Amino acid sequence: MRTRSDRTLRDLIKKIIELGVSEHVLGFLEDALRHMGNRNPYRGGKELLFLLRYAEGAAREEQDYLASERLEDALAYAMNTMLRPDIGIKYNLAPEFQRNLLTIVRQTYTGFAKVFLSSVRTFLAENPSATVADLQSHLIDEFAPARTVAEDEEQPGHYRVLRGPRESHAWLREVLAQRLSFEERSDHADPELCGPTRTEELSMEELAHLAQLRIRSDALRQLAAVVHNPHSTEADLQHQLQRNLWIFGGSYLPDLGRRRLVAGTELDIPLLRPDGSLHVVELKRANVRIMTGQRNGLIPNVKVHRAVGQVMNYLLALDEDRPRILDRHGVDARRAAATVVLGHPRFQPDVDEAEMNEVLRTYSSHLARVEVITYKQLLDGASNALGLAQADASRRIHNSDDATNSYLGG
Repeated sequence: MRTRSDRTLRDLIKKIIELGVSEHVLGFLEDALRHMGNRNPYRGGKELLFLLRYAEGAAREEQDYLASERLEDALAYAMNTMLRPDIGIKYNLAPEFQRNLLTIVRQTYTGFAKVFLSSVRTFLAENPSATVADLQSHLIDEFAPARTVAEDEEQPGHYRVLRGPRESHAWLREVLAQRLSFEERSDHADPELCGPTRTEELSMEELAHLAQLRIRSDALRQLAAVVHNPHSTEADLQHQLQRNLWIFGGSYLPDLGRRRLVAGTELDIPLLRPDGSLHVVELKRANVRIMTGQRNGLIPNVKVHRAVGQVMNYLLALDEDRPRILDRHGVDARRAAATVVLGHPRFQPDVDEAEMNEVLRTYSSHLARVEVITYKQLLDGASNALGLAQADASRRIHNSDDATNSYLGG
């Protein structure tokens, strides 16, 4: 990931100095400014991140929590996890730019207000005896389904909102046109899935479930393609997995969205369990060898040990900063666990897959809060879960009471 080094970061560092820091912290920040230089393009890289981390650590040791928080923001901006407008607004770095943002927000709000009031007036004119509940129901139908805004084919540049049955029909048309694919029936295919079945006219809930299964199936194929590509980077893998967190199991809630819970620590994928505890996923490349010989057997190599050591440092940092994280983010970091995903049997063909999995299971069993798996194991687990869900959906449709004969494509 490229470090962001620009005028905004330089102005922020100067602002932090202006707001007050100790001589020790000041030395690190002056070094950071010298490293960046005085004109664009500014120098960045790991050296800049190291200097900012040292400064933040020094401020924290001095219990200067205000300076520590400001330096956390500087690190977040440099690591592209905090946006320029947020930095500018919080530290008043570019008043003119902030006024422009305010103008955009005001114009957007004014435009929405006009649409809102126009909808209310039209509804009341057409329904003079409408109650408050009627108006509320109308407004929910009018504005809740934002995805149903479509371009008017007869008037380019104009748009319309689909409501009621038309909204359902538009959604169904999208499913049939874009989310449904057909495959040739195999001679060995399960007749329960491919033969004539009894199916009723599906409800919207059932259609949504089938569409979700189709989307997940496509996503799994895309992830497998990235994993099997020997040139895929960690960023490529992370991009695919962040959009499909279901792959890590149904017990997880959507991603936390706060990759920087601890200063200077960038978590690949932070997940929340339903009980509020944290689960960290650390991703490494798939195209790496992860086994090495040891006498007459196999053991995980140095790449595995380094990845596990890195995750242990993350868990230690989360443990030490648990009260602040719990207070600020509502996440219990003390009970955090982690999964390291790296390697794939196809990239170490001289090692039997079953033996590789057994070595990793034995290795993980000696780690209290860290599990190590390969991308093959991750894909297989997600594929099995998806297969069970698809089989269950097909079985429920097949066993519907008011069914009619039809064909369900696999």
